[in-house]
Amino acid sequence: MNRTFLKHEFLITARSMKNIPFLIFIGVLLLSYCLLILPSEETKESFYPNETLDYLTELEGEQQLRLKKGNTGVVRMSGAAVYAWNDYYYWLDKALLNAYEDRNFTRYLHLRTNALEGGAQEYIQDKELFKESPFPGKDRMHLYEQTMMRYENYMTKEHPITYGLIMEKTGLQGLQKFMLDYGMYFFLFCAIYFSSDVLTRDRKNRSVLQGLPLSWYRQLNLKTFSAFLYANLVIFGMAIVGVLLLAIQFGFGHFNLDVPIMISQQTFTRTDYGVISIAKLLGLISLAMLLLVFLFVRLNIIFSLLVKNEWVVLVLTTIILFSERIYYSRTTRELFGFDVSSFPQTYFDFGKVVTGEKNYLLNIESITAMKGFVVLFTTWAIIEIVLFFISRIVNKRRFYQSS
Repeated sequence: MNRTFLKHEFLITARSMKNIPFLIFIGVLLLSYCLLILPSEETKESFYPNETLDYLTELEGEQQLRLKKGNTGVVRMSGAAVYAWNDYYYWLDKALLNAYEDRNFTRYLHLRTNALEGGAQEYIQDKELFKESPFPGKDRMHLYEQTMMRYENYMTKEHPITYGLIMEKTGLQGLQKFMLDYGMYFFLFCAIYFSSDVLTRDRKNRSVLQGLPLSWYRQLNLKTFSAFLYANLVIFGMAIVGVLLLAIQFGFGHFNLDVPIMISQQTFTRTDYGVISIAKLLGLISLAMLLLVFLFVRLNIIFSLLVKNEWVVLVLTTIILFSERIYYSRTTRELFGFDVSSFPQTYFDFGKVVTGEKNYLLNIESITAMKGFVVLFTTWAIIEIVLFFISRIVNKRRFYQSS
């Protein structure tokens, strides 16, 4: 009976006229992200051959003019000759352009790394980087250190170096970037949407479902498991399709590539950083995703028992999902007098927890993946206790009563 009921609920969710249009919508979003948004994304490390060629042409004319006049010029800050300074960057940028046009990205990466090893000035002096940030200098240095660590990792591996790898556009890197951005929120909202009516839809068939030979609490558990399975099937299905779409364009990527993480906030130098493999990063995010999906499905069950309207349920659970955004700022380290690391909403964006980005943004060290799992499991236990008692108060007969 349990298996039959579970299969029945799963099929109802899959065939729901509410869910099918939403599936089409997120399918369009997925295609847009993988075929348009990520491929055309520009970063600090994006290379523009036409602009580089224009710069080289202009610089070559300036150098010839200096030779003709016999005026090398002087850099006021360092006292170095402008001509020698320009000559170095002329040949460096020309070599970068040639490597790019020849598709020799191993040489390109070595040249670019060599250019950045001289210092972080190119990042620090870029006023467009993090111009809306309250701490732009700190964020620029942070991005510089992450970039250098990525490039050094690429050069130590034996994998072929491609433009997609350097620009983080391979399948696995695209998934990693998405999960470190708004991917967790997007996937969790999908789970909330799919399960928002898993209980309230039964009120349209009161006479049939009230007579099922299953206890009320078991029905709630089976409905939870059904919605949990369906939501995860869609979520992980989207992730797999997205990776494959990017792999066709830029390559699949490599599970043993390392991702920079911040392990402390002591010196704000390279010693505060470490690395984690993409495989381990995605594995931890996946575990957190499974737990969070289950938590939100259970929350939907609780709200359904209380308000008996799927759209109100959707709104209430979505507010909880985005609750951190209500009070979040780069200086908010406590909530109601407690460290923010003690609240479950801090860990909804779990990718940033694993990489230490949450700690970096708030300038603390208390938010860790291990503590995140402890807080989330504690939250799960509390939700289970609350649901157990509410299901006793709002029993089957009371739930199916006409309002």
